[in-house]
Amino acid sequence: MNLRARYRIAAVALGAVSAALAACNGPRAGSGVSLTPSVVPQIVARTPSGDSAALVSRSLGSNVRIVIAKESHTVVAAPNHAWTMLPGTLRVNFLPALQRTDEIETGLQLEMSYRPRDAARLRAGYLPLIAIAYANGRTIRFPLLGRTETEHHTIGLTIPATLLGGATGLTIALGVDNAKYEQQPEGPRYWDGKQWKTTGTIEPGQKTLVLIHGIFSSVETAFPATPTPACPQEIADAGGYKQVLGWDYDWFYPPKVEGPAFYKFLDKIADAGVTDLDVEAHSYGTLVTLAAVPLLTSIKIKHVVLLGGPLPLRGTPLAEDKNSWRMGFVLGVLDTFSDEPPSDVDKAISSGMISSLAPNSDALTKILDDIKSMPAKPAFFQAAGDKWICLVGYPSACLLSEDYFKKVLIDGSGVQLPWDGVVETIAAESKDIPNGTAMEFPLSHIQLECDKDVIKWVGKQVNP
Repeated sequence: MNLRARYRIAAVALGAVSAALAACNGPRAGSGVSLTPSVVPQIVARTPSGDSAALVSRSLGSNVRIVIAKESHTVVAAPNHAWTMLPGTLRVNFLPALQRTDEIETGLQLEMSYRPRDAARLRAGYLPLIAIAYANGRTIRFPLLGRTETEHHTIGLTIPATLLGGATGLTIALGVDNAKYEQQPEGPRYWDGKQWKTTGTIEPGQKTLVLIHGIFSSVETAFPATPTPACPQEIADAGGYKQVLGWDYDWFYPPKVEGPAFYKFLDKIADAGVTDLDVEAHSYGTLVTLAAVPLLTSIKIKHVVLLGGPLPLRGTPLAEDKNSWRMGFVLGVLDTFSDEPPSDVDKAISSGMISSLAPNSDALTKILDDIKSMPAKPAFFQAAGDKWICLVGYPSACLLSEDYFKKVLIDGSGVQLPWDGVVETIAAESKDIPNGTAMEFPLSHIQLECDKDVIKWVGKQVNP
């Protein structure tokens, strides 16, 4: 799997991968999510160090023995360069294997103790990494949000029953930020025809396009320079653009923060003498763009292209409180498939970015009201996907394409099918936006940016 494919799974703006989780930036004290209002543990096992595993769902079996063990010095491999795994794993085995079930309910409640010396690193942001082994020989690894009990130095986890069907055991480890990993700073990017650069000049009088990415992403990874022909150059050629710029931003902040920041860059482009300006955005970047465009008075943007956006006012049902446990799953999976530290998930939750994406939220209502109030509106072109995400070569990602995991994310969530694996098709094709034209493509969320058919269609709209 090349880097382009790997990073583009994280190019989502789950404008969508979002949920209003009650959590603070740091250990999520008391913020754990229960799938059922009240549960009575059926089978419980404990270690002397304070770890425990409680089987709750009867659909998983009633004659199961749980064997639990703490390995204090074991260190598992980190899922990406931005993570560091703390020493210590909790191993839970089920004898016999758990029964298969389709129940969306609490399956297993876990408490994992951590060393007091690690408390500060956990406060900066963490994600528990779970590896579930199944009787068919498969092992699936993914993170879930945890809840922190600081008094007893434990992390709590709730795993839905449907993820545990057929499991023979699981292992839990805690991931924190890698202090040595440096993320690229936000700011402008300049396309020179072959690659993205962090420095450059804005040429006046040129037909100009600005590209903006979604969450767990950057301009460089959402619109990559490799392989040849380069995606940004294909977009430029199809649209007749002589100059392509990009905007990298801190995606874990809400539109009310990132919209004004993006507006300042667009205003700078106008001040440089550009009079012909379009914007093309992917995923969460669509909402950042819609928050920025009404602020711009120095130039009229002619065309705004919105690729797979959780557009007003539909947003995404996955951002509602009832779906917070699903978002723990989705945010964690996306984080491991990108070079992003666990603390970015905490920031997205605590900043209000996640909650702003709920259907008909105050944030989305304001964005749409501001767009409607513009005296001279751009032409909006919306590309929607309707296929589930699956990447060959990444077993965990491909399992997301199976009904087993679709059920976890969709059943009872309020999500309408079809969707592109991240954003509902009905949202990306939103008819709320005035002056808009939408087209549906048989693609997943991470294919929309650089697909040749999408590029060709967009080119015809902006460069007839």
